[in-house]
Amino acid sequence: MDKKERWELIWIVFVLALFVIVGVATAPLDGNVGGVPQEISQIPPHAKVDNVLVTAYQYYFNLSEHGVDVNSVEQINGSTTNNFYYNILVAHPGDWLNLTMVAGPETATTNFFFPLYNDKVTDVQIVPGLTGYAVFPSPNVTGVYTFINGEYDGPWFSYQEGNMIVIPTSGYSSPSNISRYITTTHQAFSSALVGDPYNPPIYVENTTMAPVLNVVSNDYNVFNGTIPGPTFVVNAGSTVTLNMYVPTPKGDHNYLYNYTTTGKAYPDKGLIAGIYAVWWNGTITPVETTNLTYNTHISFTFNAKAPAYLYGVIYPVFYNYDLDGMSSTLTGEQMGYVMSLWGTVMVES
Repeated sequence: MDKKERWELIWIVFVLALFVIVGVATAPLDGNVGGVPQEISQIPPHAKVDNVLVTAYQYYFNLSEHGVDVNSVEQINGSTTNNFYYNILVAHPGDWLNLTMVAGPETATTNFFFPLYNDKVTDVQIVPGLTGYAVFPSPNVTGVYTFINGEYDGPWFSYQEGNMIVIPTSGYSSPSNISRYITTTHQAFSSALVGDPYNPPIYVENTTMAPVLNVVSNDYNVFNGTIPGPTFVVNAGSTVTLNMYVPTPKGDHNYLYNYTTTGKAYPDKGLIAGIYAVWWNGTITPVETTNLTYNTHISFTFNAKAPAYLYGVIYPVFYNYDLDGMSSTLTGEQMGYVMSLWGTVMVES
């Protein structure tokens, strides 16, 4: 064996040794659903904990949350109830979240990126066949905080974003809490997070008059230029009107514009838009819903009794780009479930 061959053999042995070390070090983590010791140990004694199973799909998060005060129950309509949320976490100030993260079937590697700039940044790769973990406290300030998929897994990966809605254990967000939430968010937008849409913009409509909220989608299927849509703040007990406008999808830059195997394109129909109450125990219930119609101003009116609300299309919409039947596992597929037309309303006491 000459010198060159010896160095090649040494290099191969070195690489194999690295694989063995990594495999031994990470093997205890795989399949240990519920948290690993080094993550769980961060939770203070007697803390309230919400255990969350995060299943990442292409292109949305499925979050099943169960804890002392919050349990995920989402009612899409009168006949459908889920024990999970789509792209939503519900938490109370100071609660700890214990996340176990897996990839859904036939899903590429995704990512859970959550920059809670007043505490820490959580950044976990969600790899098919492996289990990821994260533990962090929810903010002590009520508000809406956004987490995203930071890994490219297809053309709609930037639409894969969710909100953690932090609401009081009981009652409504106080004016001082809302003020701190707005101040902190604006500071982030003007300094460390300039140009990064980690948290949606905040529109305060807490006047004594009946507030009117307006959201308009653009041709890219985005409300007011942001995903999720803007966060509104209204007074408890106020009669709120939300106006929504969505133009007819056109062009393949809009995921509601599907291509069939015949090469013809059509805008998706049969979608449901609405207002949904987010209650203190984590239950999400419909307040008013209707079929989404394009090029039409849709109005919802509701009395702000819950601590928070969701608006828009709050469940994923199937997208498939199959021009002339060319989509296949061999040539490549561009499909998945996408969400963009949704946002949150916070209620202030």
